[in-house]
Amino acid sequence: MDREKNWSRPGRRRCPWLFPSHIGVLNVLEEEGIDIDLIVGASAGALIGGAYASGQSPREIQDKIEAYLRSPEFNTSTIKSIGMAFSRENKSFFNKAKTYVMNRHWFAQAFFRPSILPFNDFQSLINYFLPEIDIRETKIPFRAVSTDLITGEKIVFSEGSLRQAVLASCSVPGAVAPVRHGDWLLADGGITSIVPIRATREAGAGIVIAVIVDRAPSASVDIETAKDVLYRAGEITANALEASELKEADVIIRPVVGDLHWMDFSRAGDLVKMGEAATRESLGKISSSLPLYQRIARFTGQFIKRGKKGM
Repeated sequence: MDREKNWSRPGRRRCPWLFPSHIGVLNVLEEEGIDIDLIVGASAGALIGGAYASGQSPREIQDKIEAYLRSPEFNTSTIKSIGMAFSRENKSFFNKAKTYVMNRHWFAQAFFRPSILPFNDFQSLINYFLPEIDIRETKIPFRAVSTDLITGEKIVFSEGSLRQAVLASCSVPGAVAPVRHGDWLLADGGITSIVPIRATREAGAGIVIAVIVDRAPSASVDIETAKDVLYRAGEITANALEASELKEADVIIRPVVGDLHWMDFSRAGDLVKMGEAATRESLGKISSSLPLYQRIARFTGQFIKRGKKGM
């Protein structure tokens, strides 16, 4: 079974870093005995996909997330400080005032720096989740999709450092600085391939399962400032790009995460459950897309598993 990752949906707000939902998808696919022969990831899909392709189980990846959120590295990082600003947990008046000031501080920084997050903070996160291996050494064939900001071309990594390829794929514009790689200046793969289905087909995939993490759409679109106009224009372009690529997917899994922001780290467990629920809703389509021999093998495996539980 071939599978890839992505981060948007027409008419929805993009959320590139709600990666615990991807773990929920993997949990259900493993439980159902649905084998994955290829993973192609962009943005959050590259991080979780790369970790899984390297041999880590969904449970191990989830444990790492929980451990990272308790670690001194995270608790002293700018990543946590910014994430707290988007948390839905109850805040005191002091914390709300602090968040208000810090939001404006980070916004001002964006005019003088290539990113809001320090490069070392983000590099340490990538290093924490991924081993230092060549992409060709992963247990499941893996590709990471990035974008060259100079030429505007889609760049697909199939060899070289796994960490560096994923770092380039996850460099969300404005949040994370672009990565220099030879003549390339690399940023988020979602700029050119929000749903990397074509890259998956080009890598030889037969059946493609697309995973799209959605935030609920706003009840209305408020366009009152220049920033609103720029944001909406980019959103329309991204939606059109995604819709074009989605047509080539065999199955689309959509964990809808409500109004959670991509940097609210307080709801990781909920996001895993949302990914599981969305995948279970898609099991019928996944099963019908499989070749007959794979459906028989899956049914046999489930029958044996149930028999062992009943003993």
